[in-house]
Amino acid sequence: MPVPQRRRRQAIQDAEDEEIQQQPRPRPGNADSDSEGDQQMEDVGGRNETTQMIKNLVRYALACEYSRTPIRRDAIKDKVLGPNGREFKKVFAGAQKQLRATFGMEMVDLPTRDRSLLTAEQKRKAAKSQSQKEPTSNAYVLVSILPEAYRTPSIKPPSKVQSADGEASYIALYSIIISIITLSGGELSDPRLRRHLTRLNAAENMPSMNPNDETSPSEKTEIVLQRMIKQGYLVKVVEAKGAGDDDSTTWHIGPRGKVEVGVESIAAVVRTVYGGSTDELEKKLQTSLKVKDRKLDVLEAVGEEEEGAPPEGDPEPRRRRGARRQTEPKDEDSE
Repeated sequence: MPVPQRRRRQAIQDAEDEEIQQQPRPRPGNADSDSEGDQQMEDVGGRNETTQMIKNLVRYALACEYSRTPIRRDAIKDKVLGPNGREFKKVFAGAQKQLRATFGMEMVDLPTRDRSLLTAEQKRKAAKSQSQKEPTSNAYVLVSILPEAYRTPSIKPPSKVQSADGEASYIALYSIIISIITLSGGELSDPRLRRHLTRLNAAENMPSMNPNDETSPSEKTEIVLQRMIKQGYLVKVVEAKGAGDDDSTTWHIGPRGKVEVGVESIAAVVRTVYGGSTDELEKKLQTSLKVKDRKLDVLEAVGEEEEGAPPEGDPEPRRRRGARRQTEPKDEDSE
């Protein structure tokens, strides 16, 4: 083989070897950087999963409110969290924040059933299984957190579950019944309830959830009362008497009724029935419901207006006070 050709091949081989030697070798630290990247990907995936669970809980809470079903903790774990049961507090807090900011609502605890409403047999069973922990319902319900000024029908109309008219009628019925029970001391016998329903022309029938439907504009009163019991607005307690005696039936306020229809709502129902507010009526409401005196609210509002009103002989106090407020920040800046 000619010498020049052999030298040329040797030069090419030497250049390839030098290029290979110049390539950067993998450093020991690269394994750590890869693990850090994997950890970052896992963190991002975990945040995305938590965000999705928060959205699912918001949807589930709204769906339960649509059907007036309690939002139960066990159902949240089964239908929303799945294997991530330990994320309950984080997901619940995130859902609360989103509900407040977007829908003006929040989830609140449903009160437990009053022990005084239990029958003798239920009380015996409760005594056997009684524990040191305070009983909780482990259920929630959505309530509005909008200010009172924004809870008017023009701003917050009845939802269109089947029809707005039917929803409004249903709300009015259970609100009146709850008001009557509350003003009767928290308990109402069945004969007295029937007498009140007769005065309301609702002893036999009540408006249906869609009163505009010509085929079924009304429903039997018993069906509507059973719906109120099922949805937690009312509690019906039947105590069996001895042989030959009739059973004693009493009506009480259910957990959802206590949350949705508070004392201020009951006072508003009473004022509407009586055609307005009077001093005598307000005194009775304060005695029965312990509501806040409306006169105090009016006086506080008037006092706030008087503080901003110009006194006699001082035609432009607002302008001078405003000018003083504008100059104060300048003085602070100069200091």
